[in-house]
Amino acid sequence: MKSILKTVFLIVITGLISSCAEKDYVITISTRYGDMKVILFDETPGHKETFLEMAKSGAYDNTVFHRVMQGFMIQGGDVNRKPGINEPVNTLIPPEFRRNLIHTKGMLAGARTGDNVNPEKKSGTQFYIVQGRKYPKSELQQINEDFYYNLLVSRLNQLFQQGKHRNILDKLMELQKANDNEGVKKIMYESLSVIESEFGKIPKKTYTEQQYAAYETVGGAPHLDWEYTVFGQVVEGSEVIDAIARQPVNGTSQPLEDIYITVTVEELPKKKITELYGFAYPEKK
Repeated sequence: MKSILKTVFLIVITGLISSCAEKDYVITISTRYGDMKVILFDETPGHKETFLEMAKSGAYDNTVFHRVMQGFMIQGGDVNRKPGINEPVNTLIPPEFRRNLIHTKGMLAGARTGDNVNPEKKSGTQFYIVQGRKYPKSELQQINEDFYYNLLVSRLNQLFQQGKHRNILDKLMELQKANDNEGVKKIMYESLSVIESEFGKIPKKTYTEQQYAAYETVGGAPHLDWEYTVFGQVVEGSEVIDAIARQPVNGTSQPLEDIYITVTVEELPKKKITELYGFAYPEKK
């Protein structure tokens, strides 16, 4: 009997320890327009760890939202703009694209430099929060088709600059002179095998029906999907995004008045986070 009770006691204690271990962090980004509560995704561990390190150390405190574009996003966290910085922060984080993480309103993502200097699409320590707009399914499908086509054009141009496949270039130039846009498009798609032999498979952006519905109802910035890493979500305070996005800006999208940021971190049980903010953690496999 004692042996059975001991076993039951151990099972209960083990369960309690496991339950206590299931904790996560709630990030609070405070501004004069209010607070935003953010949860970082376990699916993007590199970005999550880096952001937590920066936040816990106070590195993000007294930075500003330095780039604000209504209907698109608000960007901040440039620690190198802070006064008295002796050693610039040049941390780079490998991309962590996930098919289920898209740029709907309230998503937190890693800012980065352009593909011309950063072909690996690594993030820096700056971040942005998506505001965006709503997209009907038909418009989103057309945007993705245009994105794919423009990517083909870009890859072909790279080959032409290298002096490769001159025969394709000659055909395209003839068709362009004749204003035969459909002919140009046909040649572009017929050149897919040539392009992929040089650069590898070029994936198309595809969405689930739930993701289409999210862009139709919540909105966002779909042209950034799987080009920039989404690694967190605003779970409270989305009205603050709108308030900041409304602020007047100069010609470089910088707010006319500085919008300072303070970032704090609180650890809570995941169950409590779900109760407070409705955030659903993925089921463990």
